[in-house]
Amino acid sequence: MIFGTDGIRDIGAQGLLSAESLDRIGLALCEHLRRIESSTQKILIAMDTRVSGPEIESLITATLHREGVSTIHAGVIPTPAVSVLLAGGVADLGLMISASHNPPEFNGIKVLDNKGEKLSVEAEAQISKDYDRLQSWGVCYSRLKNGNHSIEDQKIDETLGQTYLNSLLSSFPEGEFLAGTKVVVDAARGAACHWAEEAFRRAGAEVFLIHGDPDGELINVGCGSLNPKVLSEEVVNRKADLGIALDGDADRALFCDHNGGLLDGDDVMAIWALHLKQQGKLEPPVVALTVMSNMGVEKFFNEHGIEVLRTPVGDREIAIALKNSGGQLGGETSGHIIHRSMAATGDGIRTGLSVALCLKESGRTLSELRGQFDRFPLKQRTIKIEYRPDFESLAILGATMTEAEKALGQQGRIVVRYSGTEPLLRILVEAESEELSQHWIERLLQSARSEASLGTLTEVL
Repeated sequence: MIFGTDGIRDIGAQGLLSAESLDRIGLALCEHLRRIESSTQKILIAMDTRVSGPEIESLITATLHREGVSTIHAGVIPTPAVSVLLAGGVADLGLMISASHNPPEFNGIKVLDNKGEKLSVEAEAQISKDYDRLQSWGVCYSRLKNGNHSIEDQKIDETLGQTYLNSLLSSFPEGEFLAGTKVVVDAARGAACHWAEEAFRRAGAEVFLIHGDPDGELINVGCGSLNPKVLSEEVVNRKADLGIALDGDADRALFCDHNGGLLDGDDVMAIWALHLKQQGKLEPPVVALTVMSNMGVEKFFNEHGIEVLRTPVGDREIAIALKNSGGQLGGETSGHIIHRSMAATGDGIRTGLSVALCLKESGRTLSELRGQFDRFPLKQRTIKIEYRPDFESLAILGATMTEAEKALGQQGRIVVRYSGTEPLLRILVEAESEELSQHWIERLLQSARSEASLGTLTEVL
């Protein structure tokens, strides 16, 4: 598989994102298009602000044009904007050139179908097979050799971003529904730099934008959803009602209250889902959470008559669970939250507007609404690894995992997994007591270090 949990990803201009590989990816995507009935052979392409983005766009566009596929270029817009535009019928397929929350040197390609949804695992597997098959045939990169590609073919359609904003705001009350609300937005120097501020201003909010300069060399660096401390300080200094931190492609959002207190996706889900249920708008009364969500929030939902659907990690898994159950709301602790009746994918700007509206309609502050559930003590560690062997081959770590699961029973749980986008091993332990959580996280870390097949390990702070 060339796809991880969130598209194709690598260091810019290297590996999967090298010139030859991008040519093969483009050819494999053309094969995928040919399998779509009534295809117009048209692809929408957008990106975040990363330095390597324009070159990736140019290379893959050249391949697509060489194969007779036309392209529409939206420039720098959020990933959820691509989803909304596809659902509106602008193209058969969408490519978002982004590495989301990853550091600036990374980049990637997220592929969305004509409904604005992530591709199915089966479709990704077939594209990956085509990619390998084309390699075996000796297909290699030829940048403009056999095509008529030129810079004019990549002319940006400036109206597409506004189409997204209009669609986004149309799902909220008319007019300035956030009038009187003061908000700080951290755009992470990424895809939301222009669009987030405009969305909140059109909603009537007083907006203070930080890290709003589109800078591909510093995207996500010391800012955004992975670095919310600066946001907290700015909210307190500005005496704002809340702060919203987006990531590089604006499909996730985390928050802080007017005191600077941080909220994660579990907090947001608890606030939003309960607000919808109280308004009779959470039908059926279910939410989808990944295995990373705290056991405390699951207990909270059950106490309020809301069924919890647990899924593997990834917003695609959340979307599938909602689609199969008929549910509307689901999300991850990282801030990927989907309201399926409004959009097919997570949208950080939409989540920000929705949480601000919850405050406005309830007449309460975010600090009053947060902390509605008691969290189970949770420990998480991330280890940088060299190799990713099958878990079945990790005898030492596997034995400790089995021992931990048996000891914790129904009073806790563990999650050990590889990152879907980086060479990382993630370990999570949740238990009724701090002591148990600490004990088992240390045991699991020790066991991981004993697995020579993982290579040299470095713990990430």
